[in-house]
Amino acid sequence: MMEGMRSKIRVATVVIVSAWIGILALYGLLKPISNGCIMTYMYPTYVPISTNGGVSSAKYGLYLYHEGWKKIDFNQHLKQLNGVPILFIPGNGGSYKQVRSLAAECDRAYQGGPLEQAFYQEASLTPEEGGKYMDMAGFQLPNQYSRRLDWFTVDLEGEHSAMDGRILEEHTEYVVYAIHRILDQYEESHAAREKEGAAAYGSMPKSVILVGHSMGGFVARAALIHPRLRKAAVETVLTLSTPHQSPPVALQPSLGHYFSQVNEEWRKGYEVQTTQTGHYVSDPLLSRVVVVSISGGYNDYQV
Repeated sequence: MMEGMRSKIRVATVVIVSAWIGILALYGLLKPISNGCIMTYMYPTYVPISTNGGVSSAKYGLYLYHEGWKKIDFNQHLKQLNGVPILFIPGNGGSYKQVRSLAAECDRAYQGGPLEQAFYQEASLTPEEGGKYMDMAGFQLPNQYSRRLDWFTVDLEGEHSAMDGRILEEHTEYVVYAIHRILDQYEESHAAREKEGAAAYGSMPKSVILVGHSMGGFVARAALIHPRLRKAAVETVLTLSTPHQSPPVALQPSLGHYFSQVNEEWRKGYEVQTTQTGHYVSDPLLSRVVVVSISGGYNDYQV
């Protein structure tokens, strides 16, 4: 009888310990992850950019972000464009309004100037981490940024671009159109100011910076090698949590085919251009393009 009691106690102990381990594991998975970021407060206004036709122009939309709670005149606001154009491309099922946190913080930085020097020291990698030592004594920061960042964003109807390669192609077509439309808008704004006799200020932008989240980053890369993209219209790309090599889930064959096609064109883009006899013609087509890819993680939330 004592032996049977001991056996039951051992079984009960194993069950209790297993349950406790399971609870701890579940808590570890569900425990909120601390986020060291400061809360961002936004007062967004989305200024629609008129479209004059083009690929999928009736289906999708293009907006200019404005930060501020006061009501503005859209036409007058567009006339004052003279900053650095940036186009935000949302990812799978994403919204064009996701640009608001990035744009709001950039506007706040422009209004308030650069951060304290200590921030750049803390944010840089130490030599032990593979970085280089930064001598802050010789690191001079301006009191104010010279140019504002003009954030544009494309409304892709929240389509699930990670599900079908044809959707990715449509998004790429529209992003190429949006890039050209943004550059044209600066010319229109400059012409409108000249017509009104306003003094010329700032230089006309020749390219647009692309920022893509998730699949939007891949769309940005696809736009860069699109045959209809104007030369040097994009020279800088920033991707956030973007799958570059292959789709996360290839539900449709068209998705894998499009990834392979774009990546193959990128490989060709880094080859030196030569004649059939091997004589040098020009540098690689993508030699002037800078791509910064920031990976995702536990805090990769759509905001």
